[in-house]
Amino acid sequence: MGRRRKKYKKVVRKVRRIPSVFQCPNCGSRSLTIEFNKEFDEEGRKIAVIRCGTCGLRAEMHVPEIYETVDVYGKFIDRFTEGTIEITFVKKAEEEVPEFTGEI
Repeated sequence: MGRRRKKYKKVVRKVRRIPSVFQCPNCGSRSLTIEFNKEFDEEGRKIAVIRCGTCGLRAEMHVPEIYETVDVYGKFIDRFTEGTIEITFVKKAEEEVPEFTGEI
């Protein structure tokens, strides 16, 4: 006589991906993005632009071609805590609200 066939549970593994949004060291919110310019400087390095959507923090770094966003974030945190990176704060463009004249 035969037995019932044993059911196997399929193990699902989550694929870990490189994050695209990081935590800002200035304001603590999770809104720091890193973008790469397609232009290269004279030494053949990429230009990474680091921006925070909440506090307006902005910085630029020249990094080697092989660097990914995680690598740039690590270097940025190191330089931010040391105080050796030039940081600017950009105010958000204030939306123009039309004045209410009281007429409909």
